[in-house]
Amino acid sequence: MDALKGLFSLIDRRLSYMKAVAAYKWAQGLPIDDAGREDIVLRDSLSASEDMGLDVESMREFFLLQIQIAKHVQATWHNKWKSEGSHQCRDCTPGTDLEEQIRPALIEIGTNIVRQIREALPLLQDKDCLRHCISSIRAELKTEFIEDEMKLKLVESLSRVKTTAPD
Repeated sequence: MDALKGLFSLIDRRLSYMKAVAAYKWAQGLPIDDAGREDIVLRDSLSASEDMGLDVESMREFFLLQIQIAKHVQATWHNKWKSEGSHQCRDCTPGTDLEEQIRPALIEIGTNIVRQIREALPLLQDKDCLRHCISSIRAELKTEFIEDEMKLKLVESLSRVKTTAPD
């Protein structure tokens, strides 16, 4: 179960950066949606998955869902700041740079998520995964604005991940 805890902790760590991403986009007047960047993230993530012997199509669902949740978190922060009449994120680190600081951290975490999925795969494919995984993801995913339904969808998508070759 440590592999699951580690996986869900990494997913939470990656999603916790979305407040900083949202703050940067807010300060720069950038939209939440960035199809070009999403394509790059998806391409790189699928390439890392293939290198780890994970089925690209079964991983695509997980990565697209993770992108969707990340955009939800960012949009919720923007809506919160807008409703408060804020011109900036009051509790974000000023000067945090998306290209130089945030994205490199996200890339590293993303690579580690792929490795951890590979390690946790036997647990994720277990018939009792849903029951065990739901309680684990609820405990580990603490990033604001992530709803239980989203956590369930993440677990369901992870339970469908396959390898490209027998272990």
